[in-house]
Amino acid sequence: MVESQNKRDLAHARTKINFDVTDMTNFLHGGEANVEQRRYIIDLIANDPVFNKDDWGWLNHTDAVKRGIAMSTRLAEIKMEHDLNDLDFATMMEAIDDTLPIVLHNGAFIPVITSQGTEEQIDKWIPPAEKFQIIGCYAQTELGHGSNLSQLETTATFVKETDEWEINSTSFTAAKWWIGGLGALCTHAVVQARIFIEGKDYGAHVFVVPLRSLDDHKPFPGIEIGDIGPKAYNGFNKMDNGFARFNKYRIPRENMLMRFSKVSREGVYTKPPHSKLAYGSMVLLRSVLIKQMALYLSRAVTVSTRYLTVRRQFNNPTSRNDSDLNPGLETQVINYPMVQNRLFPMIAQSYALFVAGSVMMEMYIGLMTGLSSGNIGALAEVHAMSSALKSYCTTFAVAGVEESRKLMGGHGFSYFTGIAHLFASTVPSNTYEGDNYVLTQQMARYLLKEVKTARTNPDQVTPYSKYLLLGLNKSAFSRSTCSVALPEDWLNPAIQLAAFEHRCARLAYELADAVEQGGFDAANPKTWSDHNIECYRISHAHAQYVMVLWFTQAVRDAKNPETDVERRAEPASIKVLERLSNLHALHTIQTNLADFVEDGYFSPAQCQSLRAQVKSIVASLADDAVGLVDAFDHPDFLLNSALGATDGDAYQRLWDKAQSEPLNRRQVCDGYEEYIRPLLKKHGEFKL
Repeated sequence: MVESQNKRDLAHARTKINFDVTDMTNFLHGGEANVEQRRYIIDLIANDPVFNKDDWGWLNHTDAVKRGIAMSTRLAEIKMEHDLNDLDFATMMEAIDDTLPIVLHNGAFIPVITSQGTEEQIDKWIPPAEKFQIIGCYAQTELGHGSNLSQLETTATFVKETDEWEINSTSFTAAKWWIGGLGALCTHAVVQARIFIEGKDYGAHVFVVPLRSLDDHKPFPGIEIGDIGPKAYNGFNKMDNGFARFNKYRIPRENMLMRFSKVSREGVYTKPPHSKLAYGSMVLLRSVLIKQMALYLSRAVTVSTRYLTVRRQFNNPTSRNDSDLNPGLETQVINYPMVQNRLFPMIAQSYALFVAGSVMMEMYIGLMTGLSSGNIGALAEVHAMSSALKSYCTTFAVAGVEESRKLMGGHGFSYFTGIAHLFASTVPSNTYEGDNYVLTQQMARYLLKEVKTARTNPDQVTPYSKYLLLGLNKSAFSRSTCSVALPEDWLNPAIQLAAFEHRCARLAYELADAVEQGGFDAANPKTWSDHNIECYRISHAHAQYVMVLWFTQAVRDAKNPETDVERRAEPASIKVLERLSNLHALHTIQTNLADFVEDGYFSPAQCQSLRAQVKSIVASLADDAVGLVDAFDHPDFLLNSALGATDGDAYQRLWDKAQSEPLNRRQVCDGYEEYIRPLLKKHGEFKL
């Protein structure tokens, strides 16, 4: 059989790669051992028939949820059979490539109890949860409230006579809503409800609430449970997002998680040592999302890069035209500069996301270690950082997934690209775990406090806010300009970081001055809301700054012989990583150029040389594009893409996939006799 041109094109592209793909893979995933373990876990899933994806495109919601439950139970069995840890479980979820009803059991139910429960509560609930004798979810969002935790309508009223809590949905809109795992699977939930003791509101707290009988799985009396139905874009189709309404449902007092806040038998409330200690679980979920965005966006650009390498359209000469090797063939789409300019920055963003995801998880682990010993010093910064990065990273990752689809032209609209499913899986990340616009207020509030610290006690400013010291001398700061003199100066990380620091400092002080001039009062949300647009700008600016900083530091560490071997890379890989880091930084500046120009920090000539440098870096990455996406190490099972498979045989695979369409099982479609024939014969016979 003659090898297709598609396969030859992708194979030829791999001969041009200037670095060791295996070395780059090890860098991205934290070392060879992690790579091998990830492959082992993915193979466990890929070789199990329960996780076969062939019919996913044709499942309705009811059938999909049943499949999701089957996959969830098999996932639990595999975890126990192979004694896998939580990281392995997360890798299994990545391999499955869909959000399952069981995901929040390990992702939220167990972590919330572990972080907010007493030792006695942990001993009671965690062992059966780890053995899946109970299966839990996390119930915070309500029909009428999501982000505004202080106004949740679900109440927990202390009944002193019986030493119980009475959980109640005080109105129709108090129903818990969108809760993953609640609709069909879970037996328990950690429920956010506002405590009332003798009529006094003590705010939202977390309770372990049994939902369904462990004998017949029926909801307990006093609880109404169901599924909220199909979601947008057919996303999360296997997830049983559910609702729950409580009608004066009683649970023991000890079911309130009391590591920090406590309520005694006598009904005496003890407040936590810090009002934000419960934020640990939110920090975890938001930190995980950053790594997930790295995996999602990298998959999208893998599919797009491979397809654009084998797709040929028109005979337009480019600087990379291969007419000498393939006379008479059309130009590979990936060789068009406009395509490269859209695609390659997203590859760089994917690499930056891998780095940011790792750093953010290290920050979370450090935070939880500190909290376990009573040290809350890092809480405010880590919470603000995770909020800012969650908002920024999920915003551009979702946009990148869709851009990857559009880059593929008409065929990109096919379900068989794998990107449609990917988009449906990523797009809700913009609104769950904190709406991306509302969430930016967290970093803005944090930076306002840092501005006050900078003005009164500059030595106490936290490391990631040190740029605020630049703005203390307003006169000097207003005169500062970018030091770029030659185009190659843009490749200096110090100059790049200086630009981001200047921008962040300016936006932070402008927000602080505006808030002060407006007479902001924390108790008056109206005046604060007037500054929400500015909050969004500074939050995303700060997120971009730390992403550029962390990527720069990761590349620097990769070539440091004293760095742990798992974080090092070979010289050829480092050379490409430096280009990616430069592209990530400079493209981010270019797409936000107004922020750097409006105060005169950049000159018109510098803007022109910046654009030229971005264009130059993009062109320099062309030979390595396929290698850079191969290094993500996403197997074909995970990509589930006819157009982005490892062998590049896109057209044959797309044809084969189309043959699996149920409509094609019959020569004459169902409905011909009922609808088509009567229309054709309505006005008599017509002879061809």
